[in-house]
Amino acid sequence: MRTRDQKKYNAVVKSSIELTNKLGFSGISISKIAKKANVSPATIYIYFENKEDLLSTIYYDIRYEAGKAVLTNTDANMSIQKRFYAIWTNSFSFYLNHPEYVQYREQFEQTRMMEEVKTEEFELNKYIIEILTKGIKDRIIQDLPIPLLISFGFIPIITLLRLHFSNVLTMDEKEIINACNIAWKSIAI
Repeated sequence: MRTRDQKKYNAVVKSSIELTNKLGFSGISISKIAKKANVSPATIYIYFENKEDLLSTIYYDIRYEAGKAVLTNTDANMSIQKRFYAIWTNSFSFYLNHPEYVQYREQFEQTRMMEEVKTEEFELNKYIIEILTKGIKDRIIQDLPIPLLISFGFIPIITLLRLHFSNVLTMDEKEIINACNIAWKSIAI
């Protein structure tokens, strides 16, 4: 049994993200990833069962890392609005610092692999559902289906990041706060 090497693992993950973002999921293969990561294809199979396992694991890792970063400095003692703003601005900041994750997530979420993902299991999603549900109960947030509230409250982050990364719109601190205000107003009572 070959031992696991964290440097090789990290190189495989980084190369997978870069190639996926450049070539798309259908344009990459284990051999292309191995070549870019400067490892043998057999090395990849030490860490992952197959290409789908590799790509799914990366997606889960991105979501976990994002959730951990986004939930920093949020707690149940904050008002619903303050928690919304913290999640929104932390999300924007996290993905602003990781543009490769935005592109990877967008591509992954359009694949059939997404059918196997249970997004309600992600800590960040649980937390968002919890605050939206409490906001509805407390009559702070409109009594609408949670997916609709998420669509108007949080999905615009991805669109705005895409505009920022393509130089269509500069999302500086002022614009981030403006966008967060608009998102809040779209779901608040």
